[in-house]
This record gives sequence, structure tokens and C-alpha cells, in this order.
Amino acid sequence: MSTATTTTAENAGLPAMLDTKDVAEMFKRCNLAVYAEARRIYYREVNLNPCKKYPKQVLQRIEWWFWDWFAYDCAVSGVGLTGDESEDLRIELEYGPSVGISPFLALAEFMHDSDSWIGAREIRDFRELDDTNFASMFWIRDASAVTGRIILEDMIHGGAYEVADPHAAAQYDGAHGGMIVNRIAHVRGAWRSCAIPIYEARRPDDPEIGDSLVRTFQRNGFKPDFAGLVRFFYGRAKDTGFDWEDMEKARNAGTLDETIRKAYDR
Repeated sequence: MSTATTTTAENAGLPAMLDTKDVAEMFKRCNLAVYAEARRIYYREVNLNPCKKYPKQVLQRIEWWFWDWFAYDCAVSGVGLTGDESEDLRIELEYGPSVGISPFLALAEFMHDSDSWIGAREIRDFRELDDTNFASMFWIRDASAVTGRIILEDMIHGGAYEVADPHAAAQYDGAHGGMIVNRIAHVRGAWRSCAIPIYEARRPDDPEIGDSLVRTFQRNGFKPDFAGLVRFFYGRAKDTGFDWEDMEKARNAGTLDETIRKAYDR
């Protein structure tokens, strides 16, 4: 079994990273049944409209988000990968809460056991990322290219996070509004972005709009998982299919509560 791609920038104090594509590809090779079942579940949950022609880049991103969802949000049985083909073929998806191990951590632990490059510092990074990562809709409260940090308010679960993300901080430098839908994790003492954003919009940027949307989402108890967030922006069924401007229009028209309830009642 070959090892996956990892990156780090030790001299910059950055954590080691493990590519979620490699996690998915590893399971595709060592246990196709687990990979195929997870992919079936993901696309069923995302629920793309078969009658709609999606741009190629959107379809590519939806597949990239499958890698993230599979790596971080799925769980597999036992202690994970062993490198023994007959043993790894017995791995199954787990469906109960707090059962099994994520595919991301399963591959990380296997690499730690079999690859001398993955030492104590790297596996600690991977374990921290696995333990703390979550995805949500975030309202941008502040961004500074100078500090490389962005202040995000969780619109769905509540709470504010100072996220070390030089790219996003430069992109939104000086912003006090807008939205990022992404996954973050707390590694090496800081919150960091750890995935490709599902959705980004700098406008609308009125703080009052942000406050109103935070209240709306939390009042309606809409707490989608990662696949649900992908569906919210790109899928169908009872979800909105709205982009950010459509949500602002619904808020102004007084129909946003109804829209969120429909998404929640899927």
C-alpha cells in the first residue's frame, strides 16, 4: 500500500496536512465497497437536479467536497487501515454516533505506523484536525491582510472564531460583512481553514444583514451537515438552491424564515 501526499511548512510553524483526495483514493484502492457506498450516500444527500446542466467547474468542486466529506465526516470500523489486503477488505462504514474512526485519521495513523516521515509532531497535527474540524456558514466580521487573520461568526451554531488564513484575509481585507461557507479546525493553537470553501460572497456586507441572518438561521434550528451545506447551495429537494443574493432578497421580502424551514424540513 503506497502512502499519500502530505505537506507541511515547519519553518513557518504551519501544521502538516494530508490531502483528502489521497484519503479517498486510498480507500478506493483498498476497499472499493466502502468508497462506493460513501459516494452513493453523499450524492444522494447532495441531491443534484438531473435536469439541470451544471458547469463543469461546479461538478468538479462537488466531487472535491466529496473527498472532504468522506475523509472527515464518515466513519469506518475498527482501528482503520492495516496495510493487509485481506484485513482492509473487512472495513465497513459505521453509522452510529461516536463509532469507528474517520477515514482521514485511519490513513494518518497508518502512515504514522509505516512511514518514518510522519513523526510525533505530524500525527499530533492530524489528530487535532480530526478532533476539531467542522463546517458551517460564517459571517465575516473582520479581515486583515496584515495579520493574515479573519474573524468569522458561525451563523448556524453560534460563536466567533479568529481564523489564521492569509489567503482569505487578503481576499477580504477590510471587510466587515459577507459570507464564507467552509470547514475550519483548531491545530497548533489556532483556528485554520482546512478545505476549499463551498461558497463565498463579499456582498451583501451590511452588518445588520449579518445580524438578521444569524438570528434567522439559529431561530429556525437549521443545522445541516457538510453534505447538507453542499445541497443548500447546489442541490434540490426542499432546500433553497439560492445564492447569497437570493437569500438577501428573501430576507427583504420577509420569506427567508419560510425558506430556511423548508430546507430544515427536508
